[in-house]
Amino acid sequence: MAVYKLIAKGNYGNMPKGYEFQVVSSTIPTPDAKDIENEIDRLGFNSQAKSYKSAGNFEVKKI
Repeated sequence: MAVYKLIAKGNYGNMPKGYEFQVVSSTIPTPDAKDIENEIDRLGFNSQAKSYKSAGNFEVKKI
C-alpha cells in the first residue's frame, strides 16, 4: 500500500483550492479514483467535491 498527499488544484464543491489530505491506495504511481472518492467522503465534503475524484484534479505526491 502506498500513501499519497493530494493538494486540490481548484475549488471542488465545498473543498477549497489548496486543501491537502492523504490517501492510502494499492495503486502506483497515482491513487485509484475510488480511494480518493472514499477519502473525500470520509472527510465530510459534499457530492460535488466527490465528482472531482480523478487524481488529475490534484497535485499528487507519494510519501
